[in-house]
Amino acid sequence: MHKNNDSNCLFAVITAQEAAQLWGLSRNAVSDACRRGALRSRRSGKTWLVTIEDMLRYQQGRYWPDNFPVELQPALESALAQMERDE
Repeated sequence: MHKNNDSNCLFAVITAQEAAQLWGLSRNAVSDACRRGALRSRRSGKTWLVTIEDMLRYQQGRYWPDNFPVELQPALESALAQMERDE
């Protein structure tokens, strides 16, 4: 049985409509970002699905290209957070 926590990928995925409501955007704005590739997303039928993590990055203007080495992301996130604290 899976617990509802951040480590469970299924609970970290939301629809474009849910993302729009949470971030105060229009559903079309989120869907357009999905189509442009600005958000890492997948379609399930006619519904765009995005991760909460990627919506946070999108909101903060931190876009990771698909080929960015996953193992480097935590180090880069840490460095960016430190830079923000130092400002």
